[in-house]
Amino acid sequence: MLIVCHGGPALTLLASSWIWQRGVEEYFTVVNYDQRASGKSAAGATADMDLSVDRYVDDLEELITWIQGELGVTKVGVLGHSWGTIIGITLAEQRPDLLWGYIGVGQVISGPENEVESFEHALRSATADQNEEALAELHALGEYPGAQPLTLERIVTCRKWAHHYGGLSAHRSESDYFMGSAELSPYYTEDDLDLIGVGQQATMPQVLPQLLGFDARDRIAFDVPVLMFLGRHDFTTPTAPVERWIERVTAPSKDVVWFENSAHLCMHEEPGKFVVSLVNLALPHAIAG
Repeated sequence: MLIVCHGGPALTLLASSWIWQRGVEEYFTVVNYDQRASGKSAAGATADMDLSVDRYVDDLEELITWIQGELGVTKVGVLGHSWGTIIGITLAEQRPDLLWGYIGVGQVISGPENEVESFEHALRSATADQNEEALAELHALGEYPGAQPLTLERIVTCRKWAHHYGGLSAHRSESDYFMGSAELSPYYTEDDLDLIGVGQQATMPQVLPQLLGFDARDRIAFDVPVLMFLGRHDFTTPTAPVERWIERVTAPSKDVVWFENSAHLCMHEEPGKFVVSLVNLALPHAIAG
């Protein structure tokens, strides 16, 4: 059994996941963790909800306990993507007894380092492209992230150009193929899709500071197998901090799979390799567990 902790604190990543999960479901029982104030749960979102990492991890632990009782499984695997990797890696460290393994896709290790890497990619690419509009907007940010407040507007500007230069989808300046795929999902109605904005408004004020401040560089001892899926061109959650971290990690086993033609969305960009890698590297742990 594989529990998926999705990246977007709103609905889009959850609703879009049905495409790549169809292949995975041939080998795993897949459970989607619908986080508080996101997905269909956004309908009950309130401004004063506890959306801390600890709360999300506790919710995931409760979900696993429920699955154990309902379906009779002993251990599960957790696959985290982007923001979901913060939840997944925290649970893997705190409750290894629940897991047969942890898979990080677009892993977040250091929020501050991610911002530096993303900005430098955008600036480097815009300079090579002689893109005056991009250069003007990026230089207007000053030292980034710097000492001034890391506002949503500054982050959006940085990400806008990092994504324009392939940091979200490799070799693409846009990702409409991904964003629009939610509308094709058989599991979400039009009303459900309308909750995207509701979820974003509820989650971003609390989730974004936690994402940007997250630091797991010294969390290197794990009692479960650790598997990293990394997009070679990922500058949404850049891979350099992950490379430095994984070299120091101790675990019963650890594997790194590079997706050479992907950025942040390797499950969509290289779906065949994604499924084969899970079958070859994760399924043996699931069977043993």
